[in-house]
Amino acid sequence: MKTTDVRVRRAVTAIAAGQPVVLTDGTAGDGFLVFAAAAATASLLHFTVRHTSGYVRVALPADESARLQLPPMCHGDSPDCVSVDVRGTGTGISAADRAKTIAALGSAATVASDLRRPGHVLPVQAGADGVLGRRGAAEAASDLAWLAGRGRAAGLCEIVSRRNPVLVARGGELIEFAVEHGLAVVSISELVAYRRRTEPQVIRLAEAVLPTWAGNSRVIGFRDVHDGGEHLAVIIGAADAGVPVPLHVHVECLTGDVFGSKACRCSGELNSALNRMSAQGSGVVLYLRPAGSPRACGLFARDDAGDPTAEAVAWMLRDLGVYALKLADDMPGFGLVLFGAIREHGVDAQPWAAAG
Repeated sequence: MKTTDVRVRRAVTAIAAGQPVVLTDGTAGDGFLVFAAAAATASLLHFTVRHTSGYVRVALPADESARLQLPPMCHGDSPDCVSVDVRGTGTGISAADRAKTIAALGSAATVASDLRRPGHVLPVQAGADGVLGRRGAAEAASDLAWLAGRGRAAGLCEIVSRRNPVLVARGGELIEFAVEHGLAVVSISELVAYRRRTEPQVIRLAEAVLPTWAGNSRVIGFRDVHDGGEHLAVIIGAADAGVPVPLHVHVECLTGDVFGSKACRCSGELNSALNRMSAQGSGVVLYLRPAGSPRACGLFARDDAGDPTAEAVAWMLRDLGVYALKLADDMPGFGLVLFGAIREHGVDAQPWAAAG
């Protein structure tokens, strides 16, 4: 098992047991104490307030914020909602009072009238796709609670530096804090990688047999579950389990594929791969179509950031039942990254020479 997966699973296990974990943000370097809202207790909030800024937030899905009638705190696209206290508490500021409010926000039994506004706990909306949509602390906290089976609501607060209490803790100090208190540590990037490896990134939409110049081909359509990009798998001959099948991965290029532009190699590489597969009587072409405007080499600026991930390729192969393949060495933009991703999904990949 990958080391990163071990760290994610340790964090998920701790959240499931009602314990806090340390979440690190690789971009800003900040660290957060995170716990499932449903597991909030007075002692847990006491620990949280003691070691953090005390500005405790609760990550909530947008639909749950709407159900509880928690409007944005300010106009615009800010995810912060109006602060609340649950009715039946005192001033709302004590650790015990805030624990009750946080637990109430994590309960499906809570209704809008149970909450006073404003209060001392700040709900913040987390994106529907979690860290696969936006790599924010709120999304990561919500994902951890969800993976732990504790609902989507999660408490989070920045850990304060002990070396310089006017700043938040970063880097090695976060690890020292976690070790001292016996807490699991996980980063947002590790959570992103874990979800991409363990959750299907595409769904099958349609299938047909199409006559092409390379012969009759079985064509299967897929859709990316997050950005809506639609991709095709073109199967020439049979893709038998255990028998290495030639594979070519192609990213859609409007100018090259449709108009035969010579400003790029896209069309030539695709046609060359189809020729070899047709001659050999077998092969698979994964034709990737990123969401948004189509790529058009020589016309629009190329944006590789919008290209489908290697995980999408791996999940398409898993759906097709292809676990042994020969990977062409002339595929643009993938190389060793693609080799690594598909092997993590149990696919045996070996080079497929461009010639022949």
